[in-house]
Amino acid sequence: MHDTEHLLRVTLPPAIELRLQIDAPLPAMLADATQVEQALLNLCTNAIHAIGEARGTVHVQASALHPEQRLCERLALPAGEYVVISVIDNGPGMDAATQQRIFEPFFTTKPVGQGTGLGLAVVHGVMRTHGGAVDVQSAPGEGSRFTLYFPVAEGAPAPQAPAAAQPQASAAPGAATAPLLAGAPAERQRHVMYVDDDQALVFLVQRLLKRRGYRVSGFTDPHEATEALRADPQAYDLVVTDYNMPGYCGVDLVRESKRIRADLPVALASGHVTTEIEREALAEGASALIHKPNDVDELCATVHRLVHGEQA
Repeated sequence: MHDTEHLLRVTLPPAIELRLQIDAPLPAMLADATQVEQALLNLCTNAIHAIGEARGTVHVQASALHPEQRLCERLALPAGEYVVISVIDNGPGMDAATQQRIFEPFFTTKPVGQGTGLGLAVVHGVMRTHGGAVDVQSAPGEGSRFTLYFPVAEGAPAPQAPAAAQPQASAAPGAATAPLLAGAPAERQRHVMYVDDDQALVFLVQRLLKRRGYRVSGFTDPHEATEALRADPQAYDLVVTDYNMPGYCGVDLVRESKRIRADLPVALASGHVTTEIEREALAEGASALIHKPNDVDELCATVHRLVHGEQA
Protein backbone atom coordinates (compact mmCIF):
# COMPACT_ATOMS: atom_id res chain seq x y z
CA MET A 1 0.00 0.00 0.00
CA HIS A 2 2.87 2.38 0.63
CA ASP A 3 4.13 1.88 -2.95
CA THR A 4 0.66 2.73 -4.21
CA GLU A 5 0.63 5.79 -1.95
CA HIS A 6 3.96 6.95 -3.42
CA LEU A 7 2.67 6.69 -6.99
CA LEU A 8 -0.54 8.54 -6.14
CA ARG A 9 1.32 11.38 -4.41
CA VAL A 10 3.48 11.89 -7.51
CA THR A 11 0.40 12.31 -9.72
CA LEU A 12 -1.92 13.97 -7.19
CA PRO A 13 -3.39 17.38 -8.15
CA PRO A 14 -2.23 20.12 -5.73
CA ALA A 15 -5.77 20.78 -4.45
CA ILE A 16 -6.36 17.16 -3.37
CA GLU A 17 -5.01 15.74 -0.11
CA LEU A 18 -4.25 12.02 0.30
CA ARG A 19 -4.51 10.49 3.78
CA LEU A 20 -3.42 6.94 4.60
CA GLN A 21 -4.44 5.15 7.81
CA ILE A 22 -3.33 1.53 8.35
CA ASP A 23 -4.05 -0.40 11.53
CA ALA A 24 -0.79 -2.34 11.75
CA PRO A 25 -0.05 -5.12 12.00
CA LEU A 26 -2.70 -6.61 9.71
CA PRO A 27 -3.29 -10.36 9.42
CA ALA A 28 -2.08 -12.15 6.29
CA MET A 29 -4.49 -12.54 3.41
CA LEU A 30 -4.36 -14.83 0.39
CA ALA A 31 -4.13 -12.28 -2.39
CA ASP A 32 -2.10 -11.43 -5.47
CA ALA A 33 -0.20 -8.28 -4.52
CA THR A 34 -0.34 -6.86 -8.04
CA GLN A 35 -4.10 -7.29 -8.28
CA VAL A 36 -4.60 -5.69 -4.87
CA GLU A 37 -2.53 -2.73 -6.06
CA GLN A 38 -4.56 -2.61 -9.26
CA ALA A 39 -7.86 -2.49 -7.38
CA LEU A 40 -6.58 0.16 -4.95
CA LEU A 41 -5.12 2.32 -7.73
CA ASN A 42 -8.36 2.15 -9.69
CA LEU A 43 -10.43 3.22 -6.68
CA CYS A 44 -8.07 6.06 -5.77
CA THR A 45 -7.85 7.25 -9.38
CA ASN A 46 -11.65 7.26 -9.62
CA ALA A 47 -11.85 9.23 -6.37
CA ILE A 48 -9.38 11.81 -7.68
CA HIS A 49 -11.32 12.13 -10.94
CA ALA A 50 -14.58 12.48 -9.01
CA ILE A 51 -13.21 15.43 -7.03
CA GLY A 52 -11.91 16.96 -10.25
CA GLU A 53 -10.47 20.46 -10.00
CA ALA A 54 -12.13 21.19 -6.66
CA ARG A 55 -10.31 21.05 -3.33
CA GLY A 56 -10.84 17.68 -1.68
CA THR A 57 -9.53 14.68 0.22
CA VAL A 58 -9.00 11.01 -0.59
CA HIS A 59 -8.78 8.92 2.57
CA VAL A 60 -7.48 5.32 2.43
CA GLN A 61 -8.05 3.12 5.49
CA ALA A 62 -7.01 -0.49 6.17
CA SER A 63 -8.01 -2.62 9.14
CA ALA A 64 -9.10 -6.13 10.14
CA LEU A 65 -12.61 -6.95 11.30
CA HIS A 66 -15.38 -9.53 11.46
CA PRO A 67 -18.29 -8.07 9.44
CA GLU A 68 -21.67 -8.37 11.11
CA GLN A 69 -24.09 -10.98 9.82
CA ARG A 70 -26.35 -8.56 7.93
CA LEU A 71 -23.43 -7.18 5.95
CA CYS A 72 -22.13 -10.68 5.16
CA GLU A 73 -25.57 -11.66 3.89
CA ARG A 74 -25.90 -8.55 1.74
CA LEU A 75 -22.45 -9.00 0.17
CA ALA A 76 -22.67 -12.82 0.04
CA LEU A 77 -19.57 -13.14 2.23
CA PRO A 78 -18.88 -16.16 4.44
CA ALA A 79 -18.64 -15.27 8.12
CA GLY A 80 -15.08 -14.74 9.28
CA GLU A 81 -12.27 -12.24 9.56
CA TYR A 82 -11.43 -9.90 6.69
CA VAL A 83 -8.81 -7.33 5.84
CA VAL A 84 -10.87 -4.29 4.92
CA ILE A 85 -9.55 -1.49 2.69
CA SER A 86 -11.70 1.62 2.23
CA VAL A 87 -11.25 4.52 -0.20
CA ILE A 88 -13.28 7.58 0.81
CA ASP A 89 -13.61 10.82 -1.13
CA ASN A 90 -15.55 14.03 -0.60
CA GLY A 91 -16.45 14.43 -4.26
CA PRO A 92 -19.96 14.96 -5.66
CA GLY A 93 -21.18 11.45 -4.83
CA MET A 94 -23.52 9.25 -6.89
CA ASP A 95 -27.23 8.67 -7.07
CA ALA A 96 -28.77 5.21 -6.65
CA ALA A 97 -29.19 4.67 -10.41
CA THR A 98 -25.47 5.25 -11.03
CA GLN A 99 -24.50 2.96 -8.16
CA GLN A 100 -26.52 0.16 -9.74
CA ARG A 101 -24.39 0.32 -12.90
CA ILE A 102 -20.88 1.33 -11.84
CA PHE A 103 -19.48 -2.22 -11.91
CA GLU A 104 -20.70 -2.89 -15.46
CA PRO A 105 -17.87 -3.09 -18.05
CA PHE A 106 -17.60 0.06 -20.19
CA PHE A 107 -20.06 2.04 -18.04
CA THR A 108 -18.58 5.45 -17.26
CA THR A 109 -19.83 8.85 -16.14
CA LYS A 110 -16.80 10.57 -17.69
CA PRO A 111 -16.98 12.52 -20.97
CA VAL A 112 -16.24 10.62 -24.18
CA GLY A 113 -12.50 10.01 -24.54
CA GLN A 114 -11.73 10.51 -20.84
CA GLY A 115 -12.38 7.01 -19.55
CA THR A 116 -12.93 3.44 -20.70
CA GLY A 117 -15.34 2.54 -17.91
CA LEU A 118 -13.17 -0.46 -17.04
CA GLY A 119 -11.77 0.58 -13.65
CA LEU A 120 -14.59 -0.49 -11.35
CA ALA A 121 -15.33 -3.59 -13.43
CA VAL A 122 -11.70 -4.58 -12.83
CA VAL A 123 -12.10 -3.98 -9.08
CA HIS A 124 -15.21 -6.16 -9.02
CA GLY A 125 -13.36 -8.91 -10.90
CA VAL A 126 -10.37 -8.78 -8.55
CA MET A 127 -12.58 -9.12 -5.48
CA ARG A 128 -14.55 -12.00 -6.99
CA THR A 129 -11.29 -13.80 -7.83
CA HIS A 130 -10.16 -13.48 -4.21
CA GLY A 131 -13.43 -14.65 -2.67
CA GLY A 132 -14.10 -11.19 -1.31
CA ALA A 133 -16.46 -8.36 -2.12
CA VAL A 134 -16.63 -4.64 -2.81
CA ASP A 135 -19.23 -2.41 -1.19
CA VAL A 136 -20.16 1.16 -2.10
CA GLN A 137 -21.85 3.86 -0.05
CA SER A 138 -22.63 7.16 -1.72
CA ALA A 139 -25.21 9.89 -2.14
CA PRO A 140 -25.33 13.09 -4.21
CA GLY A 141 -23.39 15.82 -2.47
CA GLU A 142 -21.98 13.46 0.17
CA GLY A 143 -18.99 11.84 -1.52
CA SER A 144 -18.35 8.12 -1.94
CA ARG A 145 -16.91 5.26 0.09
CA PHE A 146 -15.72 2.06 -1.60
CA THR A 147 -14.80 -0.81 0.72
CA LEU A 148 -12.88 -3.95 -0.26
CA TYR A 149 -13.21 -7.13 1.84
CA PHE A 150 -10.32 -9.61 1.53
CA PRO A 151 -10.62 -12.93 3.45
CA VAL A 152 -7.85 -13.53 5.97
CA ALA A 153 -5.66 -16.53 5.10
CA GLU A 154 -6.75 -19.59 7.08
CA GLY A 155 -4.12 -20.77 9.52
CA ALA A 156 -2.14 -17.57 9.13
CA PRO A 157 0.08 -16.86 12.14
CA ALA A 158 -0.90 -14.00 14.39
CA PRO A 159 0.52 -10.77 13.02
CA GLN A 160 3.73 -9.56 14.62
CA ALA A 161 4.90 -6.01 14.99
CA PRO A 162 7.12 -5.18 12.01
CA ALA A 163 10.80 -5.74 12.65
CA ALA A 164 13.33 -3.02 12.05
CA ALA A 165 14.16 -2.82 8.38
CA GLN A 166 17.51 -4.26 7.40
CA PRO A 167 19.57 -2.44 4.77
CA GLN A 168 19.63 -4.20 1.42
CA ALA A 169 21.76 -3.74 -1.62
CA SER A 170 19.96 -1.69 -4.25
CA ALA A 171 19.32 -3.24 -7.63
CA ALA A 172 19.98 -1.27 -10.76
CA PRO A 173 16.95 0.66 -12.02
CA GLY A 174 14.59 -1.67 -13.85
CA ALA A 175 16.46 -4.80 -12.80
CA ALA A 176 14.50 -7.89 -11.79
CA THR A 177 14.98 -9.44 -8.39
CA ALA A 178 13.94 -13.02 -9.15
CA PRO A 179 16.51 -15.42 -7.62
CA LEU A 180 18.38 -17.96 -9.74
CA LEU A 181 18.60 -21.60 -8.78
CA ALA A 182 22.04 -22.65 -7.62
CA GLY A 183 24.09 -24.02 -10.50
CA ALA A 184 21.54 -23.00 -13.13
CA PRO A 185 22.82 -21.04 -16.12
CA ALA A 186 21.71 -17.42 -16.02
CA GLU A 187 19.21 -16.72 -18.80
CA ARG A 188 19.49 -13.35 -20.47
CA GLN A 189 17.01 -10.98 -18.91
CA ARG A 190 14.30 -10.04 -21.40
CA HIS A 191 13.54 -6.34 -21.83
CA VAL A 192 9.95 -5.16 -22.34
CA MET A 193 8.91 -1.63 -23.31
CA TYR A 194 5.42 -0.76 -22.02
CA VAL A 195 3.66 2.37 -23.28
CA ASP A 196 0.41 3.77 -21.84
CA ASP A 197 -0.71 7.29 -20.98
CA ASP A 198 -2.14 5.98 -17.69
CA GLN A 199 0.79 6.34 -15.26
CA ALA A 200 -0.88 4.14 -12.66
CA LEU A 201 -1.22 1.31 -15.18
CA VAL A 202 2.40 1.70 -16.31
CA PHE A 203 3.49 1.42 -12.67
CA LEU A 204 1.31 -1.64 -12.16
CA VAL A 205 2.54 -3.49 -15.25
CA GLN A 206 6.15 -2.68 -14.39
CA ARG A 207 5.70 -4.20 -10.93
CA LEU A 208 3.93 -7.24 -12.35
CA LEU A 209 6.49 -8.06 -15.04
CA LYS A 210 9.51 -7.31 -12.84
CA ARG A 211 8.19 -9.89 -10.38
CA ARG A 212 8.19 -12.35 -13.27
CA GLY A 213 11.87 -11.64 -13.95
CA TYR A 214 11.64 -9.16 -16.81
CA ARG A 215 13.35 -5.84 -17.18
CA VAL A 216 10.68 -3.23 -17.94
CA SER A 217 10.93 0.29 -19.31
CA GLY A 218 7.65 2.17 -18.91
CA PHE A 219 6.62 5.26 -20.86
CA THR A 220 3.55 7.49 -20.62
CA ASP A 221 4.59 9.51 -23.69
CA PRO A 222 4.62 7.52 -26.97
CA HIS A 223 6.97 10.06 -28.55
CA GLU A 224 9.55 9.47 -25.80
CA ALA A 225 9.09 5.72 -26.24
CA THR A 226 9.75 6.04 -29.97
CA GLU A 227 12.92 8.05 -29.36
CA ALA A 228 14.17 5.50 -26.82
CA LEU A 229 13.57 2.69 -29.29
CA ARG A 230 15.25 4.60 -32.09
CA ALA A 231 18.28 5.30 -29.88
CA ASP A 232 18.85 1.59 -29.11
CA PRO A 233 16.64 -0.74 -31.19
CA GLN A 234 18.41 -3.91 -30.07
CA ALA A 235 17.88 -3.20 -26.37
CA TYR A 236 14.26 -4.41 -26.41
CA ASP A 237 12.70 -7.84 -26.83
CA LEU A 238 9.07 -6.66 -26.94
CA VAL A 239 7.00 -3.49 -27.19
CA VAL A 240 3.50 -3.38 -25.66
CA THR A 241 1.53 -0.23 -26.42
CA ASP A 242 -1.92 1.05 -25.53
CA TYR A 243 -4.24 1.79 -28.45
CA ASN A 244 -5.94 4.99 -27.33
CA MET A 245 -3.65 7.75 -26.05
CA PRO A 246 -4.28 11.51 -26.14
CA GLY A 247 -3.36 12.77 -29.60
CA TYR A 248 -1.78 9.46 -30.56
CA CYS A 249 -2.92 6.06 -31.80
CA GLY A 250 -1.12 2.92 -30.69
CA VAL A 251 -1.24 1.58 -34.24
CA ASP A 252 1.10 4.42 -35.21
CA LEU A 253 3.58 3.19 -32.61
CA VAL A 254 3.24 -0.35 -33.95
CA ARG A 255 4.06 0.97 -37.43
CA GLU A 256 6.98 3.10 -36.24
CA SER A 257 8.43 0.28 -34.12
CA LYS A 258 8.41 -2.12 -37.06
CA ARG A 259 9.99 0.58 -39.24
CA ILE A 260 12.79 1.02 -36.70
CA ARG A 261 13.32 -2.73 -36.24
CA ALA A 262 11.33 -5.08 -38.43
CA ASP A 263 11.86 -8.24 -36.35
CA LEU A 264 10.78 -6.69 -33.02
CA PRO A 265 7.53 -8.18 -31.63
CA VAL A 266 4.93 -5.49 -30.89
CA ALA A 267 1.64 -6.06 -29.05
CA LEU A 268 -1.30 -3.66 -29.01
CA ALA A 269 -3.45 -3.37 -25.87
CA SER A 270 -6.97 -1.99 -25.89
CA GLY A 271 -9.99 -1.92 -23.62
CA HIS A 272 -12.32 -2.47 -26.55
CA VAL A 273 -10.82 -4.42 -29.46
CA THR A 274 -13.03 -4.11 -32.53
CA THR A 275 -12.62 -6.05 -35.76
CA GLU A 276 -11.44 -2.85 -37.42
CA ILE A 277 -8.76 -2.21 -34.77
CA GLU A 278 -7.59 -5.82 -35.01
CA ARG A 279 -7.39 -5.69 -38.80
CA GLU A 280 -5.50 -2.38 -38.76
CA ALA A 281 -3.03 -3.52 -36.09
CA LEU A 282 -2.25 -6.83 -37.77
CA ALA A 283 -1.79 -5.08 -41.11
CA GLU A 284 0.90 -2.89 -39.52
CA GLY A 285 2.71 -5.94 -38.12
CA ALA A 286 1.34 -6.33 -34.58
CA SER A 287 2.20 -9.75 -33.16
CA ALA A 288 -0.74 -9.88 -30.73
CA LEU A 289 -3.67 -7.93 -29.34
CA ILE A 290 -4.07 -7.78 -25.58
CA HIS A 291 -7.54 -7.12 -24.20
CA LYS A 292 -7.74 -4.68 -21.26
CA PRO A 293 -8.57 -5.49 -18.58
CA ASN A 294 -6.99 -8.90 -18.87
CA ASP A 295 -6.04 -11.15 -16.00
CA VAL A 296 -2.48 -11.38 -14.77
CA ASP A 297 -1.90 -14.87 -16.14
CA GLU A 298 -3.08 -13.90 -19.62
CA LEU A 299 -0.82 -10.86 -19.80
CA CYS A 300 2.22 -12.79 -18.56
CA ALA A 301 1.52 -15.68 -20.95
CA THR A 302 1.33 -13.29 -23.90
CA VAL A 303 4.56 -11.53 -22.92
CA HIS A 304 6.35 -14.87 -22.41
CA ARG A 305 5.16 -16.17 -25.77
CA LEU A 306 6.26 -13.10 -27.69
CA VAL A 307 9.68 -12.57 -26.10
CA HIS A 308 10.52 -16.24 -26.64
CA GLY A 309 9.22 -16.31 -30.21
CA GLU A 310 6.57 -18.95 -29.52
CA GLN A 311 3.48 -19.36 -31.69
CA ALA A 312 0.01 -18.73 -30.29
